[in-house]
Amino acid sequence: MGLLFRKKIIEVHPHEVERKDWENVLDDVFRKTVAKMLNGIAIICNTTRQHPGDGVGIVQNELTFHIKDKRADEVRSSLRKIDLLHFENIFENYLSGSHKGLDFYRVKHILSKEIMVYPLIQQGEQMTSSAFQHISGTIDAKKGLIVFDFPIPENKTQKILTEINNIMQKPVIPSKPHP
Repeated sequence: MGLLFRKKIIEVHPHEVERKDWENVLDDVFRKTVAKMLNGIAIICNTTRQHPGDGVGIVQNELTFHIKDKRADEVRSSLRKIDLLHFENIFENYLSGSHKGLDFYRVKHILSKEIMVYPLIQQGEQMTSSAFQHISGTIDAKKGLIVFDFPIPENKTQKILTEINNIMQKPVIPSKPHP
């Protein structure tokens, strides 16, 4: 699997999710970017909800694939090529000094076409922001990749980044207790 990189498009990089309702953020990003765009494919993350009202989610040792319904049959088995090792490698590259701040990463040899991924990260509670920037394989870091077909016109990528930024600015939606 080869990685190619795309230069940063806007100055604000909403890659780090500061809202505490991680699962709600992923749902909102899925609905407003992946599901609405023809090129949208999926969100892949290392978290899951503990119950339907859980907005925070928990980190797990396997990946969860939220695939766009219209694309599910076409891409499901191929997306499984992104295993935990490849997933972590993308974040390691993102967090390394040489690639920090890039918005989209091109990934080859997953689907019949290249794909673009956009990383989202939420640090664990006990880590400081500066420590988090140097450690990619932390157990408690919540990570997600927004997956699109490549290429996407620059005006569409700008629209995606603006929508993600808008989602990050919304207030936290509190979790509902498990009945």
